[in-house]
Amino acid sequence: MACQLSHPPQTVPNPSLIKIGDWIFRKGTQTDSLIVRQISGDEYSHIGMVVAVDPEIQIIHATTDDDHNHPNQVIISSLAEFITPKLAEKFAIARPNFLTTTQQQQIVNYLLTRKGASFIIAPKKDEHLYCTTLLSDAISRYYPDFKVEWQYVNFPLLNGFYLFPSAFAKHDDITWIYQSPAQTR
Repeated sequence: MACQLSHPPQTVPNPSLIKIGDWIFRKGTQTDSLIVRQISGDEYSHIGMVVAVDPEIQIIHATTDDDHNHPNQVIISSLAEFITPKLAEKFAIARPNFLTTTQQQQIVNYLLTRKGASFIIAPKKDEHLYCTTLLSDAISRYYPDFKVEWQYVNFPLLNGFYLFPSAFAKHDDITWIYQSPAQTR
């Protein structure tokens, strides 16, 4: 008989605090998340964007295996799915202050056209599509002055400049809306 860990449910913020265009970060529990955190030195390993708040909060993000029916692609997850303890040890929500409401809606509309696009982990110089580049490319489309720092990586099978969630977390014009406590495992 396999031993199963019991995870308490994540504490969630008041839904009225969350707006379309907010960024949601998570400290993932899966192997790829551990690798991302090790390489980047960051607390968070994944990022998505809120694309709907009514009737429920929905997040668009590029992922390898959050949804086993839709692996290695851009998906939309409910907040509960995104922060389930099976996938997230903790999470945080930040609001980019530099985007207008119109720009946020344009970005969301563009991101929705990317649903189902293939996940591609590759350096900046090559075609790529992973959680951070999905957001960065969409934001830059409607706010060309958006700049985040790519990090040089020299790791087995990964060599070149990659973009990590910490680049978004370090942006100088965001407001942290919520940070969850770490879950005990």
